Amino acid sequence: MDSPSGVSPDLARTREFFTPRAAGWEERHPDDDVSFEWAVGKLELSPGDVAIDAGCGSGRALAPLRRAVGSQGAVLGVDATPAMLREAARLGRKSISVCAVGDVGRLPLRSGCADGILAAGLLPHLSDPAGALQEMARVAQPGARLAVFHPIGRLALAARHQKRGARACDMTIDPQRIGPLLAEGGWNLVLLDDADKHYLALAVRGR
Repeated sequence: MDSPSGVSPDLARTREFFTPRAAGWEERHPDDDVSFEWAVGKLELSPGDVAIDAGCGSGRALAPLRRAVGSQGAVLGVDATPAMLREAARLGRKSISVCAVGDVGRLPLRSGCADGILAAGLLPHLSDPAGALQEMARVAQPGARLAVFHPIGRLALAARHQKRGARACDMTIDPQRIGPLLAEGGWNLVLLDDADKHYLALAVRGR
């Protein structure tokens, strides 16, 4: 049920956590650019493709996504927190992509339009990750790739969430859980890289 302001309780909690942290977000994580570039590369995008950054935050992945799809492609960043998109605008990301405030469980896109989707730092913050994955599958064309990515190891991520008091379900990306969860959402897991320094679950949209 939405709150009187029209925002669901989940989105309200997300905004409450991320809004005061938005300004200077990337300055606190200065070494993540290379990791995001690597994760975007796993999507194997081509010039002219349509790419989505679901939960784009301050837009760190938007530049590598734009480079991957070229000037003829399209890049859309969606995030629930307006303050994060203001930070993306301050960093010049709106000049290379469309950025929209929105719910990843209700993407403002037609079905079957996307060639690749990045979901970085997203799933543990969702109360219905399977529903969001189903929505991502809806907007993805058959064979499209999805990268569930964190520029930090899974155990270190859980420790960070605990320290910051984030409402996050880190078991969502547990190696025993992520495959069935992706399958429930319409995706086939093709690679799980559960490393000390990063996390990547790469999946392909079923046909």
